Amino acid sequence: MIKEASDTVLRTVRVVIDGQDLTVPEGMTVLKAMRLVGKDVPTLCYSDRMEPFGACRTCLVEVEGGKPVASCHTPVREGASYTTHSKFLTRLRKNITELVVSDHPLECLDCTANNRCDLQKLAADVGLRTPRYENPRTHNPARDDSHPFIKLEMDKCIGCGKCVRACDEVQGSFILGMQGRGYDVKVIAGNDTNFETADCASCGQCVLECPVAALEEDRTRMTGLPDKTVTTTCSYCGVGCSLNVNVKDGEVINIEPNPHGSANLGHTCVKGRFAHQFAGSGDRLTSPLIRTGDGTFREATWEEALELVAARLGEIRDKYGAEGFASISSARCTNEDGYIMQRFTRAVMGTNNIDNCSRVCHSPSAYALGEALGTGAGTNSFQCVAESNLLMIVGANPTEAHPVFGSRIKQAVLKGCKLIILDPRNTELAKLADLHLTLRPGSNVSVINAMQHVIIQEGLIDADFIAKHSEGFEQVKKELAHCTPAWAEKISGVPAELIVKAARMYATSGASQILWGLGVTEAGHGSNTVFGMINMSVMTGNIGRPGTGTSPIRGQNNVQGMSDVGALPNFFSDYRKTTDPIARKEHTAVWGVEPPTNKGFRIPDMMNAAVEGKLKAMYIIGEDIAQSDPDTAHIVHALESLEFLVVQEIFMCETAKYADVILPGVSFLEKDGTFVNSDRRIQRVRQAISARKGTMVDGDIVNAVARFMGHDFGFDNGPRWEKGRAKNKEQIAEAWKAIKSRQMRGQQAFDAAATMKELASLTPLWRGVSFERLEEKGFLQWPCTSPDHPGTDIVHQGGNFLSGKAKFHPTPWQEAADVPDEEFPFYLTTGRMLFHYNVGTMTRRTKVSQLDKAKEERIRLHPKDAKRLNIEPGEMVDVVSRRGRVRVKSEYSKAVNPGTVFMTFHYPETRTNILVGQGADEFTGCPEYKVSAVRVEKIKAGVEETFEMPEVTLNGKVFATDDQRTLERGDIPSERLAIVRDPGNP
Repeated sequence: MIKEASDTVLRTVRVVIDGQDLTVPEGMTVLKAMRLVGKDVPTLCYSDRMEPFGACRTCLVEVEGGKPVASCHTPVREGASYTTHSKFLTRLRKNITELVVSDHPLECLDCTANNRCDLQKLAADVGLRTPRYENPRTHNPARDDSHPFIKLEMDKCIGCGKCVRACDEVQGSFILGMQGRGYDVKVIAGNDTNFETADCASCGQCVLECPVAALEEDRTRMTGLPDKTVTTTCSYCGVGCSLNVNVKDGEVINIEPNPHGSANLGHTCVKGRFAHQFAGSGDRLTSPLIRTGDGTFREATWEEALELVAARLGEIRDKYGAEGFASISSARCTNEDGYIMQRFTRAVMGTNNIDNCSRVCHSPSAYALGEALGTGAGTNSFQCVAESNLLMIVGANPTEAHPVFGSRIKQAVLKGCKLIILDPRNTELAKLADLHLTLRPGSNVSVINAMQHVIIQEGLIDADFIAKHSEGFEQVKKELAHCTPAWAEKISGVPAELIVKAARMYATSGASQILWGLGVTEAGHGSNTVFGMINMSVMTGNIGRPGTGTSPIRGQNNVQGMSDVGALPNFFSDYRKTTDPIARKEHTAVWGVEPPTNKGFRIPDMMNAAVEGKLKAMYIIGEDIAQSDPDTAHIVHALESLEFLVVQEIFMCETAKYADVILPGVSFLEKDGTFVNSDRRIQRVRQAISARKGTMVDGDIVNAVARFMGHDFGFDNGPRWEKGRAKNKEQIAEAWKAIKSRQMRGQQAFDAAATMKELASLTPLWRGVSFERLEEKGFLQWPCTSPDHPGTDIVHQGGNFLSGKAKFHPTPWQEAADVPDEEFPFYLTTGRMLFHYNVGTMTRRTKVSQLDKAKEERIRLHPKDAKRLNIEPGEMVDVVSRRGRVRVKSEYSKAVNPGTVFMTFHYPETRTNILVGQGADEFTGCPEYKVSAVRVEKIKAGVEETFEMPEVTLNGKVFATDDQRTLERGDIPSERLAIVRDPGNP
């Protein structure tokens, strides 16, 4: 028997494989046991990512004293002796292979799977050259090219069923099936329609699992095999999928999920797998741009642009003081990029005025988790959903916004985990839920308070856990006394009996976990909702154990990391307050300058200060606030009020139109560093292709600006300066020459490993993190406090909270800022869709945008509301709020309930956020994107949209409105490329 770390006893059996004695866990399959000792057999239908199927029979092994068995699904038997290869087995496998090949094309050189085909390898292994049976090829139609990037060729299908099982067991979509028998068997989507009509998620898992080339990616047909494969981390959502980037001749030909990825387990979504072409888009910014006196842009050299930025920022700092400057760092950049930006802001510009996009998404999560539990991150890991008895998902739609994690949740539910959904929309997971509480937008706090009330009143608390590991419970208990389910029903519209049932289910499952999304943090007083959910977990003891906990599902790829590394106005890295004397002393010792003491501006504060004339200059990296932030008119007013604006981007976005200098950065495929995903998982980002000619790595740009301002951070390949300061212009010129030498070769100049070393030294919970350990282990989850610390998958285990004791917080109910009335009778709630990411800057320049559901913005109305307004499906309508009017196509949808409409924010030409107001969470300033009052109108003659973005001129060419819309769609005609690039500087 084997004794596990938890002291549970694991039963084992002894077997013999090819004469080798082996002790393995009871129940292990013969195939897995033989692989433990380096043995293997052919398989056509087996995959490590799915349950054994046993269809192909090529994995047969001999059992001493018995008949051959299929090793993929047969469990080992005590004392059994297995033989993996023999003349008898080769003959059996050859006969099986011959039958398969009889219905398969033999023109291997014409096949994209040539030299990587499982069937071809099997035929070679058994010595099959020419089958004896006829080859009828009866499939009709033989080929389906209707999908933009997944191609089906039924002549090559061997009927293994792996694609069907991948769709069921990994993705959880259940849209593929097998139809017919024998030679007539074929793969079908839906009711034998095409992939899109069948509501395919386009994840590509079926393509990945196909052992031949019946299913393939279109690009594979044209390019052949890659000349190198680089493992990196996805730059879309917060799941942090590990990807294998296949490169040929310096270009990405395709991307596949890394089968060993710890966060994604060999799975990825449509964006991670197929939406990578933006990195090679023809409208990438490839030269610094400087605004001229007449308001147009001209191209400039890097040296000219950097000198101008350094000079103007220095002038503004010296004239107005450090408070005249602010920066916004990007969640799309690496941790190392973000650390350099916050060091630049604090050590060079002398201010704490730095923020990142977590301000407008999960700042309430980080705030409440930090205040209540001691650190601003989720408690548990993705794998914990498989150990939960109950999942409660609040204000999140993970199957669209975080598809890989959403699939894991679906699989857990399909295997018996109970599911409670709190969401005003009828999401995919809501259809699988045991309970769906369809609360009205903005009423989260009332329902969570009522659930706490029920748990307390019915004695479902863990009194011992509360007494030992928490404080403040009695105050919360007193303040929740009036928060009855009947009270919450009046506010939220959720029947009281459902609230009671949900509370009982959560408190009594034995292992309940709460997950939440932007429907909590952006839906009115998000911090109090998060406090309430934390209260629930602590009062029931559902925290610090597998299958329990409270965790946000973070939105962007590195929004967790950008906050972790200190791109926040009130925190250094590790959420240490900028007023913490120990942290200040440590930073002073490393930076050689004392950090600033001012109370830094949050993003909303920055906008207000700019309008008021207090803020004079901004440096914005990779954040399109003129498109993504609420109340667009106010944002634009703020940007226009600045004396100097620097925007660092890869495309000409809405915010860049207001810049004085635009600096072209790079994509995640062109840089080295790390990201932190939603469950605190630090993973490597590796450069797969050279940086586009004329661009620079984002951290290199900020570092170069610091160099031009006389500061040496010690990270780049240039000469070191005494005490980190330049003595003269010659030293600056010498440093720039070294940096430029690497930039010209498309390489990163700053050392990401050295940057991480400094970052970790200033970050107590990261002090065990280094590039060496990440290369060795693949990932580390913080807290990781020393070089021999293994990392932490579950925080606060055994009630050992990082804050000492968990702190209960009162959660008073307050109405959202903008609620419907007679003039604006609908709730507008906004969010993501499966096929796009944020403002669509990247995805809309890829083949994903060719999918019918991804082509344009639509407002989703319930059919009853639409018919009452006499609005037909597909009709253009005006959506009007107290702030503006946008025009959009209508769509009937029962995913929304009567009285609520839904739009995404992915389409720059629609500008959804014009409609959103300035209502915000009182603790963090996070906007209320999810709660806006609107009306929907049929278009009236002579009424136009009430807000327009400006035109942009570059090299004498004008971006008119239609030009910009064409550009944003990524299909700019080749004859108009002069708009974005000087023909003399390709």
